[in-house]
Amino acid sequence: MAFRWAVYRFLNRHVLPRWGWALRKASPEGDNHAISHRDRLIGAVVADLALWATGARLDASRVPALVAEFLDLYPRRPVRDNAGGSGFNASLSLFVAARLIGPATIVECGTFQGHSAWLFAEACPAARVVSFDIEHDNLTLRHARVEYRLGDWSDDALDGIDPASALLFFDDHVSHARRLREAHGRGFRLALFDDDLPVHALHATGLPPAPTLSMLHDDALAAGETVVWRRRMREHRLTVTPEDLAARALVSSRHAMPDLGWTTGYPANQGLVLVRLAPQAQHSSPLSSVRP
Repeated sequence: MAFRWAVYRFLNRHVLPRWGWALRKASPEGDNHAISHRDRLIGAVVADLALWATGARLDASRVPALVAEFLDLYPRRPVRDNAGGSGFNASLSLFVAARLIGPATIVECGTFQGHSAWLFAEACPAARVVSFDIEHDNLTLRHARVEYRLGDWSDDALDGIDPASALLFFDDHVSHARRLREAHGRGFRLALFDDDLPVHALHATGLPPAPTLSMLHDDALAAGETVVWRRRMREHRLTVTPEDLAARALVSSRHAMPDLGWTTGYPANQGLVLVRLAPQAQHSSPLSSVRP
């Protein structure tokens, strides 16, 4: 079964798209959905997202219309099988968050197949969307309005981007502590972080971005402590440094987006968090280079 699944993914991502073909699962996520009681689904999702928007100081009154708009958009997504990337729940959360924030620029770290970059371009048609990844082997979709850049975002000058009016999205499995230092050092104020797993759930993904935001704010986690977890018969270790824990001071506020799994019936979000970063010291340069 594992071998057949590997062949399926290889054909779908690297071979068949060249001719515009794709193998489809019997029921890709998002194709099974409520029809006769769609209003109940919208109402349940709106309640969760509106509560989050209120806490994040965003306009919760717009959430119902945005959820309905997303439900019309998602079935038209070009990347049908985004296994390993943002699924239905994460896509809905990203769409609503991006529209409520309305940034002039969206900088994404972790292009993967191109689904979330497409989603941002559709959610914010007036925004500039720049997507970074250290490889494009999995990239199957290139949106005309997205700038795809090969390499790590920290090595890019980001010419013409005003960090004060931009939104960052980190979904690249790189330490949240490192990304916080980079974002803050360059003057950014808003960032979405994916895979914000607590220390006891790092096994949920193959490469957790540890230390995660939740770990940085875990008062029971001490500097110098070694965290050990096992995934697929392999043992992993991480030693938390004082520099890592110091990164929590760069966070002004954080607002975890709701887990919509029970509400929608699709697999749960895996820790999507909106972070407002603390203001820089006055002597800092807006796009200063911050090395990990």
